[in-house]
Amino acid sequence: MLKQNPSLFGLILFLLACTLPEVVVAQDDGAYAVVNINPELLSGATSVVRHHSIEYRVNSDRVAFVRHRKVITLLNSNHDRDNVLVVPYDGDTRITQFKAVLYDAAGEKVRSAKKSEIEDVRYLTGGQFYTDARIQTTTLNHSSYPYTIEFEYEIKQTDVGVFGFPSWMPQDFNQAVEYSSFTATLPTSNELLYFGNQLPEANITEEGNDRRYFWEVENLKAVVKEVECPPISRVLPYLRTGLRTFDLGDYVGSLNDWQSFGAFIAKLMEGRSELPEQLRALVQEKTAGLSTDREKINVLYRLLQERTRYVGVQLGIGGWQPFPADYVEENRFGDCKALSNYMGAMLAEVGIASQPVLIYSGHRQFFPVDASFTTNAFNHMILYVPSEDMFLECTSSTAPPGYLGSSTSDRNVLLLSESGGELARTPALVPSENGYVRHTTVEIQPDGSAAFSTRGRFFGTEQEWLRGLLHQEEDQGERLKYLASSEFVPNITGEGLVLNCNPDDPIAELDYRTSLKAYGRKLGTRMFVPLNKFYRFEWIPDQLETRHHDIHSLSSRFLVDTVQLALPENMEVESMGDTEVAFSHPVGNYSSKLQQEGNLITWIRTFKLIPVELPADTYEDYRQFFVDVAKADKRQVVLKVKRTK
Repeated sequence: MLKQNPSLFGLILFLLACTLPEVVVAQDDGAYAVVNINPELLSGATSVVRHHSIEYRVNSDRVAFVRHRKVITLLNSNHDRDNVLVVPYDGDTRITQFKAVLYDAAGEKVRSAKKSEIEDVRYLTGGQFYTDARIQTTTLNHSSYPYTIEFEYEIKQTDVGVFGFPSWMPQDFNQAVEYSSFTATLPTSNELLYFGNQLPEANITEEGNDRRYFWEVENLKAVVKEVECPPISRVLPYLRTGLRTFDLGDYVGSLNDWQSFGAFIAKLMEGRSELPEQLRALVQEKTAGLSTDREKINVLYRLLQERTRYVGVQLGIGGWQPFPADYVEENRFGDCKALSNYMGAMLAEVGIASQPVLIYSGHRQFFPVDASFTTNAFNHMILYVPSEDMFLECTSSTAPPGYLGSSTSDRNVLLLSESGGELARTPALVPSENGYVRHTTVEIQPDGSAAFSTRGRFFGTEQEWLRGLLHQEEDQGERLKYLASSEFVPNITGEGLVLNCNPDDPIAELDYRTSLKAYGRKLGTRMFVPLNKFYRFEWIPDQLETRHHDIHSLSSRFLVDTVQLALPENMEVESMGDTEVAFSHPVGNYSSKLQQEGNLITWIRTFKLIPVELPADTYEDYRQFFVDVAKADKRQVVLKVKRTK
């Protein structure tokens, strides 16, 4: 992963840098008493920020200090870890102050965090092997709510650390704010770049050789979190900062525009793509006789997957600069930058040009990148091949060549070249390429038990987790347990589980057979049989009195289920409802058909979901669509015992 804004610690540092600085004022006893909170701020709140300040002091293009101070009252146990202080640091970031104090409901000091309660541990995320990143952390609990926590810390940033530009988010969902401020002071020779959402205009003043930027907010009522809302940076007060110029050791960078920022990153990657002679020979051998770029890309991508694995190694500038291709070849591992550089070097060996790509990997982007504000909102690197208009995820050992899933699709990215950076966009998910076609047969017995079999073909994003399960879990029994716990198959007692994944295309196939003790429910001479007992769609958005935010629904799926019910010979259909059901909405379409031939009932359902952005005032119709889908998917057939003549 990449060192990013804020710093290499990703979301952890962002959440903290969006928290707290100076204005350290001695508090009178009882100043933090809960009774002093304006009752209007308590409505809908699980916590109240009493005082929150961040002071960012830039001494030069290489050195900066960030001081945080936050006082927050936790009203109940529903708060989101607001009693935890986590401060990341590394070789370029030093903690110069760390303090945590607990107050009771009356605002009386209970105690300060003891040394024994403060941990200092290495910070490792998934796939990381070694890093100089560490965290200092403490947690303050109290026997009863409400209580108040005061956190205060200061960090000194040098070199890479100066690129960890602080952000400010005065409030979170379900949180009220009495007062919060952000101050940035820097030499007039530089300039603070910033993006603000729902904030007042900056108060900008100059004194001597310094320029001061100041924002403040107060008396913010709690905002209820809503399902499928836009990114939090677009719906709550938020400030994102950067410097016009910065110094990273031997490298000078600029956030003046995307071209400048891209040129800085490209400079870090220069001279690191030389392949060892033995690998050059292997690349030529593997691609000999291949005539098209696509064939060569596929072969070399498989070579990458066979010879390397993803491991994060981030030391100092290594959080930004990839390890050379010969390092990856020697050690057979690398992080996203190193593996993308390695793959690009192999492609260059056979005359195929490629470009490193900075991207944010995650289902929902916290801060969507656009042309209007240059910032490092990226946490990952992939590779782009212009001749094939193909993006390559170089950290996956199992993905088909050119496959991007939901975590990297349909978003702005930064293409890197010697001439600088250029914004581009990854392909959007298409419903017809992301879904499944499944066929299930249920042979109902007179007592309600059933012989059950299902087979399905899953493609695009629907096959991702099946592919991961196949390659990460070798034990067939454990695979079956996981599938059953995910309600993907009805139990673990069946036979003949078959799971296969196509190595060249994003397709997985699954077959399973089992016996079920109670598929139908008997009541006297009747039996109630669900049409779609295991695969129905049941998600319904929350019911809201008033929707405040626009709807951002990202799902892109096309799901087709065919269920055949073979009825017992001694029973017949009493009722089965409408033979056709259909309804639609901008977010998708739903339809089902039901038919009977002899003792065989066939139900075919198609369900398409489309990514949409809709106004808040359409939420009721949006929710009703999913209510209708859930109701239609819960349909059942009523059987009765045949009359004897």
